[in-house]
Amino acid sequence: MSENRSASSQESVTKGSILLLIDHRRNRRLLADWLTSEYEVVLPKHGVDTSFDLCIVDEASFSRYRDELEAKKEASLPTFLPYLLVTSTNSPARTPEVWQGVDEVITTPIEKAVLQARLDGLLERRRLSVEIEREKEQSEHRFRTLFQTAPDPVFVLDADGRIQSVNDAFCHVSGRNRSAVLGERLENIDAFPNDSIDELTADMRERKRGNSSPYSVTYMTPDGENRYAEINTTRMRFDEENPEIIGIIRDVTEHKRRKQELQRQNERLDEFASMLAHELRNPLGIAQGYLRVARAEDSEDAFEEVSGALDRMERMINEMLDLARKPDALTEKEVTEFHEIVEDAWSRAAPPEATLMLENVEEEISADIDRLSQVFENLFRNAIEHVGRDVTVHVKRISNGVCIVDDGPGISDDERELVFQSGYTTDNGTGLGLSIVQQIVEAHGWEINVLEGSAGGSRFEITGIDFE
Repeated sequence: MSENRSASSQESVTKGSILLLIDHRRNRRLLADWLTSEYEVVLPKHGVDTSFDLCIVDEASFSRYRDELEAKKEASLPTFLPYLLVTSTNSPARTPEVWQGVDEVITTPIEKAVLQARLDGLLERRRLSVEIEREKEQSEHRFRTLFQTAPDPVFVLDADGRIQSVNDAFCHVSGRNRSAVLGERLENIDAFPNDSIDELTADMRERKRGNSSPYSVTYMTPDGENRYAEINTTRMRFDEENPEIIGIIRDVTEHKRRKQELQRQNERLDEFASMLAHELRNPLGIAQGYLRVARAEDSEDAFEEVSGALDRMERMINEMLDLARKPDALTEKEVTEFHEIVEDAWSRAAPPEATLMLENVEEEISADIDRLSQVFENLFRNAIEHVGRDVTVHVKRISNGVCIVDDGPGISDDERELVFQSGYTTDNGTGLGLSIVQQIVEAHGWEINVLEGSAGGSRFEITGIDFE
């Protein structure tokens, strides 16, 4: 017996609870006994101030509790809360005005099977309504969670282009809290320059449905860094009068920088190929010409010219390879004796006739040793090419760096503006050596300038060096 009551109780909970607002006490008790086996029956204690899934109400109770019932139904929206009115066939209460306050009407006498079918239908509608509303709330909760925790900044604009909602990432990027941006126009947010989002705001004013392609914008982080972004937008509600636009800001700075770097690499390769073809043609022609002379006349001087042309070709190839290998890319820095780098570079670049003078360069320096050695090799070769094999080069410490001075004729004012340009040369060189020097120096965070030496020669100053 207890097992049957337990099963019945479980089933009634599953079907839902029914509030009985029946004015006649005997009828209320009979109806309660009738329903208890199938449903959870709730009897009123304080009007309709209780929880229920369906209300069975007679005419007298409906008249008495009408305002409360209407308020209860209104408060339950958008969830469906059904009312079933029990009335007689010839009741004066059967008017459209009364029926507007209830969902179904059943007339007496009532058959149990008919009543149960009506109740089950209304409770099923109630169950589906509750389930839909629960799923809607869960979806909204998931959306709010995704919205707020999205790593990309997200914003919602109303029809006037004013911000209705933003997530935490947007606040972080803009450097302003949520209350400070709500109601503002996107173009009034300091992080986004006006000219950067003109297209987006113009589309909003023209009630466009959103751009199929992203808007490219720039923005400034709270610490003052300029970055690139793309804004993808879509309409949240297709209402021509009151459209809402949701926008997602995707930072593309690294992608854009990689693209720019790839473009620079391609340009460097194009430059490398054209220079290689152009620059090698001249010494190759010289070598071929003197080789024919050497074969015909067995001339030692001709062989020397061939050897010199081949050396020049080798130097050109090495310099162009250095350029193609991104001279501004450094490996790990090391601390070493500065004079050792200079002397090592001199031993590889200078002929025996040349002279190196060092002054106050005994300190240590933190640098990419191979790259810095290449800087001095190129500077020494530049001096040798323009002054001669018997050149004297001074390398000495200055207040904020080091200077390299030769005893040649110097460089004119006009040429000083051009010497670091890739491909610029005044003789038969490649025009790449000093360009590579500048890139390596700047990659270390230093600066290089060319001046006139006190004795009239060329003076290169590398500044910004922190000696150890």
